[in-house]
Amino acid sequence: MGRDLVELHIRGGDLADSGSWLYVWLLEGHVIYVGATGLPPEVRTWLHLHDPNPDIGRVKARYPGLGADSLDVIAFRLSDSMPRSEIKATVIAHLSAVGLLSEHYVGDPPQNKSIGDELSSLLLLITNRIGQSEGR
Repeated sequence: MGRDLVELHIRGGDLADSGSWLYVWLLEGHVIYVGATGLPPEVRTWLHLHDPNPDIGRVKARYPGLGADSLDVIAFRLSDSMPRSEIKATVIAHLSAVGLLSEHYVGDPPQNKSIGDELSSLLLLITNRIGQSEGR
């Protein structure tokens, strides 16, 4: 019942208050894609699945198993002050280092990124949530 009513706010001709998000696509407990967005995660996920432009529908364009595999997307709200692209790169580097990127991973390549204390709790949250999905 928590999603029976959704209220969206349009301000200045644009969607407002949607927040800043990091999202992780999972296949059998491993990550196939990591993204970051200012859109609601449901909207960004839909775009990944349906937009014919490969720069927008990245997962559709890059992951050939999309129509056959069961995937899950988990999203984490970020502070609006956090730089999404930097967070995304750090998370990808961390997931690579701990062996959670799938052999089918289709996202940006891992970079050497140092993990600051401000991100350690987010990385732990993401890693723990991925671990929970393995038992499903």
